[in-house]
Amino acid sequence: MSGKDDPKQFSLDMSFDEALGRFVQADPEETRDVQNEIMPEATIDGLIDAFEASAQQTEEGIEFWYGRDLQKLFDYAKWEKFEQVIAKAVTACTESDNNADDHFVEVFPHVGKNPQGGRPARDFMLSRYACYLTAMNGDARKRPVSFAQTYFAIQTRKQEVAERDQAVAVPMSEDEKRVFIRNQLKEHNKYLASAAKGAGVVTPDQFAIFQSKGYQGLYGKTVPEIRRYKGLAKSAQILDRMGSTELAANFFRVTQTEEKLRKENVKGVQAAYNTHYEVGRQVRDAMLKISGVAPEDLPAVEGIKNAEKRLKAVPPPTMIEPEPSPTQDDSVIDDEAFDLQEVDLRKDLWKYALLIMVQRPNMEISTSDLIAELPNYIRIPDGAEANNSSRGDSKFSQIVRNLKSHKDSATNFIHLGYAEGIPRGFRATDKGREFVLKFFEGRI
Repeated sequence: MSGKDDPKQFSLDMSFDEALGRFVQADPEETRDVQNEIMPEATIDGLIDAFEASAQQTEEGIEFWYGRDLQKLFDYAKWEKFEQVIAKAVTACTESDNNADDHFVEVFPHVGKNPQGGRPARDFMLSRYACYLTAMNGDARKRPVSFAQTYFAIQTRKQEVAERDQAVAVPMSEDEKRVFIRNQLKEHNKYLASAAKGAGVVTPDQFAIFQSKGYQGLYGKTVPEIRRYKGLAKSAQILDRMGSTELAANFFRVTQTEEKLRKENVKGVQAAYNTHYEVGRQVRDAMLKISGVAPEDLPAVEGIKNAEKRLKAVPPPTMIEPEPSPTQDDSVIDDEAFDLQEVDLRKDLWKYALLIMVQRPNMEISTSDLIAELPNYIRIPDGAEANNSSRGDSKFSQIVRNLKSHKDSATNFIHLGYAEGIPRGFRATDKGREFVLKFFEGRI
């Protein structure tokens, strides 16, 4: 009997250990989802590879994507429909106080006229931020869009994995992990409910049993029994009292059950019950094999609302007033008077670049402004500002530009999630802002 006929004969598409590591740690190279045999090109692996491979660069080295390439990746058959999604993304960009023209550029590629005649097909050059907004405004019922939304959500919150030299790690806190995964669970439970409905689970009583079967498979207990075992009140929402590891196990249960229901076109209420139970059971078996700890033995923690309050209570950074630039009457700066720091430009320049960024509106700055501002914060070594005749700029300005051009380096602050490259400049992330608060503590 094939796995499609017998719910006890299937296996999970990846180990729980791998999935948990990928989801909770969110390594830059490990933001992956479960393989999907029906749509191999729409898996997270395939989508990420295809997305990164479709990136283009202008002559100035600015990264962008064509809208029509994104249309195919997101599985939109008609360009007109996808244009509506881009229009929503433009609105979201504007409402976020960003200049949409910096992220969405209308173009007409030199590909000749449309086959039907008329002007060349319209397209858009999209920044990475524009791609993110487009994904978030797309139809989440499309699996490539749903996967892209998860990918971008994880990318915006990806934690530090490995930093070398003198970089200071700022790992994702337990509060951040819990709140993020809990919110993802809320969203994906909707997708699970939709898949269960498609299998025939339609009444409230049926859905309650369906959900209970998943918990029984994972915990070996019903929801009331889980509450009693963990010492929780009868009215407690058990998901709100889970730590990040337990939440991730349940996220894996939910996403894998949805995938199996859809992929195998499961039909019938009892078949849906069996599917949810078996997925939960196999996640449980994986946990016991890997760590030896059953999910019911993971301790209950405080309500998640307390974690949310703590995260909201993080104060904004105190702004540093930059030292005044020399005037015509004061052409020589006294470095000692302004306490300018002498730093290793190749190892530490990014820290002061972040410091300047977080003080700007939307934490953004152009590359040229950053080059002009940095000498107000650090001491530039002798000779570094001298122009290179062959390149047309200075050694110092080239080092600043390398902060973006070397973004794929393991120690680069963009690769590590402290900042993002935007057209003609940089934007600090929330993680970068937190780094500034910690690294410059006592000095700001």
